[in-house]
Parts: sequence; C-alpha cells; structure tokens
Amino acid sequence: MNFTLKQAIFTVLAAIIIVGGYFSWQFISKETQPTAPPKNYKIGFLALSDKDVQSENYIAFKAHMGKLGYVEGKNVEYIVKQGDRNIKGDLEKSAKELNESGLDLILTGGTTSTVPLKELKDLKTSVYFLSAARPELVVGNLAAPEGLITGISEGVVSLAGKRLEFLKEIDPSIKKVASIIEKGHTTAAAAQAKIDAAAQELGIKTVAIEIEAGKYEQIFEKLKTITRANGIDGYIACTCLSNEKYAKELADYFRKEKIPSINAEVGIGAKLGWLATYSNNRTRTGELAAESVDRILKGTPISQIPVKFASDVLFELNLKTAKEIGITIPQAILSRANKVYQE
Repeated sequence: MNFTLKQAIFTVLAAIIIVGGYFSWQFISKETQPTAPPKNYKIGFLALSDKDVQSENYIAFKAHMGKLGYVEGKNVEYIVKQGDRNIKGDLEKSAKELNESGLDLILTGGTTSTVPLKELKDLKTSVYFLSAARPELVVGNLAAPEGLITGISEGVVSLAGKRLEFLKEIDPSIKKVASIIEKGHTTAAAAQAKIDAAAQELGIKTVAIEIEAGKYEQIFEKLKTITRANGIDGYIACTCLSNEKYAKELADYFRKEKIPSINAEVGIGAKLGWLATYSNNRTRTGELAAESVDRILKGTPISQIPVKFASDVLFELNLKTAKEIGITIPQAILSRANKVYQE
C-alpha cells in the first residue's frame, strides 16, 4: 500500500470519527438539556410588598425555573399582585383575584400571604409558598398535603433560639437581650417563644417591646429604651417587617450604642452593619422551590409534594462592627462563619 493510499484511508477514518463525534455530542447535549414545557404557563405571585418581589427566594426561583426550561416571556409569565396586610380586606381581595385568574399556579412569599388563600372557600389554583416560617398554619398534613397548598419552610422561627446562642457565644457577657415586635405578626410570637426558651437555658433575660401593626415608624421611639443605660446588652431582630424596613438604621443605632446585634436575614444583616446574621441560604431555598413547582406543573398531585424544610444555613459576621462596639470575636466563632465583612 503506497503512502498516498494510506493517507487517503486515514483522512476518511478521521472524517468519520469527527462527524460521528459531532452527532454523538449533539445527541448527548440534547439529552442533558431540560425538556421544554409543553405549554405557556401563567404563574401568579401574591406579594406583601416590593421586598417580596426582590427577595432572594423569588429571584433564585425564577432563575432556576429558567434552567428547567421555563423562560420568562417565551413560555411562562409571572403575574405579581400585591396586597397590603395592614389595610383591611386588601390582601384577601388580591388573593381572590389571583384565584379567579385562571393561573396554573400561585406563589406566595410565606405564611402571612398564604393564609388568605387557605381561607378561600373555593380555592381552585395550586399554591406554593417560597418560605413559610409556620407551614402548619396553612397545611394540615405536611408530609402529604390534603388540599392545593404546599411549599418550603425556612427556619425564621425554628432558628430563633440558635441566634441567641450564637450571640452569647460571640459575647459571653450578654445578660439582657431585647427585640422589637409587631402586634399580631404571624411569626413574631412563635419566634419570641423560641428566644425565651433559649434564654432560660443560657441565663439571659429577654425584653419584647411591641409596636402597633403597620406603624413601623414607632420603632424609632421604642429604640430610645434599648440602651446600655437600661441594662440591655444585646438585640435580636424579630421576623417583623419593621426590622427589615429599617435594617440599616437599626444596624447604625446598635453600633452607636455598642450593643451586639443579630439579624435573621442575609442581605440586611452583617452586610449592612449588624454584628451577625444567622439565616437560611435563600438562594438554595428558591432553587428547591423551583424543582417542586416543576413537578406540580407537569402533573404531580399536591398530595405527593410534601412540605420541604430548608436545611442550608448561612452564618455571617461583621468585623468592623465588632471593633466599633469593643468585641473581639473568638477564632472558633470566626472559623464557622460562611462570610466575614470588614466594613
């Protein structure tokens, strides 16, 4: 066999291998791509405020839905409707309107926005909550939901006692811790009960200071009582909207008063100047929610979609705040932090 013939054979074989490899890659690539949803979907979102729409849970949920093949503006539409819980009947009206809109599914931010859907006599649309601190208020059987409501639960309430433990570890001298809470808030009382139970074990006194529901500006008047002079040497943020709405102002105040503080929300905690944050990883929560919603939209009954409990948690610290309030955080605590801020 002469050189020219050998070269021709090798060229043909190489071409076959390249072409075969290309089509094999195309096949494998298509196999690993998410299957495009079979229709155009309409998903409603019952929000309490702009904060719900901007939450990490909701943003991560939509991003992961995209990875699963639900592309906004192409085969899925998100319809946001807000309801003010402080205006009588407003949240209930928004819930009813979404239920009557012929949607494929309704999302809610948490327990408070799910309750009015639960109370509808003719709920006809599947509901998925992105973060319910008290899922038992809207789902009877968490393992096998009986109705049209399920979702994912975060440890806003269940981790409340752990936040106090962290605060005590950071500053062992703490003896009296305060929280500002809103009257009638869905999760405030339950979270405070967890804090009180942990405080008893730790030998700490707790002070729950109430403000009227919806009158968030009252928080500044109440802050005047949270001082070192009044014996308060620690603060734990309630799950209430007032603590979220004025997160930066509160962080600045506790820095000035040299009071160690801990927040329940990554993004508005240590990042803004609170001493610490202990919270669920809300990006991961949103991703898990998307996976469950995908199953619902593809026909899996709600009874087969148990309420999930988020287990990924994040612990963050702010060393600049620690320095300003005169605290040296033990290395054992620093090594456990997922993120440390220096400003």
